[in-house]
Amino acid sequence: MPKSILPCELGNLDWPEIESSAFQTFISDYCISSSNRTVSRGYLNGLESLIVEAGPGSSIAKSCKIISLANLGKKAASHMILQKAETLYFDLLPSFRWTISNEGKSTTIQSLITAVLLGLYEIITSTSTELGSHVAHARGVSAILTNKYSPFDLVCGGQLFQLPNPLSLKDLDIKDPENIPTPTLQTSEKFSIVCMPLVNSPWATLDPIFLKTISLIRKAEKLLSDETGATTIDDLQLLKQEAELLRTDYQKCVMNLSKEWSSSLIGIIPSNSSSMRPEVGYWPGSVLGYYDLYVACVINSYHKSQLLVLNVIVRCHWATVHLPQNAEIDPLIWEEAQNLTLGIVASIPYYLAENVQVFMNQTLASGMTSKAMTPGPSVGGLLSMHTLYMMSKLSVVDSVLKDYLKDCLAWIGRNMGIGQATMLSKHTSMDLSDYITQAHVLIWAGMLL
Repeated sequence: MPKSILPCELGNLDWPEIESSAFQTFISDYCISSSNRTVSRGYLNGLESLIVEAGPGSSIAKSCKIISLANLGKKAASHMILQKAETLYFDLLPSFRWTISNEGKSTTIQSLITAVLLGLYEIITSTSTELGSHVAHARGVSAILTNKYSPFDLVCGGQLFQLPNPLSLKDLDIKDPENIPTPTLQTSEKFSIVCMPLVNSPWATLDPIFLKTISLIRKAEKLLSDETGATTIDDLQLLKQEAELLRTDYQKCVMNLSKEWSSSLIGIIPSNSSSMRPEVGYWPGSVLGYYDLYVACVINSYHKSQLLVLNVIVRCHWATVHLPQNAEIDPLIWEEAQNLTLGIVASIPYYLAENVQVFMNQTLASGMTSKAMTPGPSVGGLLSMHTLYMMSKLSVVDSVLKDYLKDCLAWIGRNMGIGQATMLSKHTSMDLSDYITQAHVLIWAGMLL
């Protein structure tokens, strides 16, 4: 929000008016309403109603005030508003910690969303020197959703929200993800954040295949980064075979999407003869649109997971045949990886532009002269930044495109006020996989409302 539309001069703050403006700005920036929950879950859908029901003195109302002020402070570049949000944040933490420690009070929707909002506050205000500020809230969300008293009866026991270092809770009933049958869920009365409607498919949700992917990636990180010499060639060959089977599972599922979940072509950005890297939004090729940002997020998370699986196959190939990283590998893998990558890149203007069709029309009218995109709601950056970051770390993604993805992350931080995106654009040489997983738990939990 530009400074010019703040409700009053910063030197003479009317806090009730500021707080009201901040709340409305946050709702428009971070909430996606859904009129058809069988197609889209939206994001923080119904948050306003939940706050009204809980009352203005509730923890969820206070946490929403905190994140609203932080969002406004970031966009208005107002240190005073950010300081107010920080003060309220640290005032709320002690009482909320007590709530989380009380199992009867912690396993409620209000407590869950309070933890989500406080975690999102840390993501928005994140700096390069504070890598783990959101971890406690992510662990709280994970503990609530994997507890047997969880407010949601989640598919696979909520394992999509399970962290490697969970809080110590009693009576957890978590199954081994490797023993979950992927394609056999004929029907599901349980709850899933991934409501992808599959046509003529034996799968009811995508949760099992996502869980198998998480299990594969954790196993791959352990085996492929082993410096002790304990990992054998047989271990890596078995890992590669597991990844190849999972690759086949992914290929089967994507063919069964309903029309509401299919992308639509908004336009095409032609190639530029310039040797300079394209501005954000101007990567040559198709520009795709979706039903809404929730659908775009799930589709691109699905494609990102496919890329992660392909990346494991490629790394196992290099490790088992002792070839340099530029050695020839099955060209079909590179072709599949390129198609998946370009499909995600094609959605970047949809995520980030205020109106992607207007952006394309202006681009075409200007003779393809790169004009800065007008930023859309910040939720587009929130739902895309981890996918963009993970792509920038993969061996199967072109190095020039990786630099473009870093530019996109920096753009999200600069134009949408999300501090974590700025941090991710700078820390591309560090292993932040656990950090990303924890943040991902917080973000995906916002789809449960």
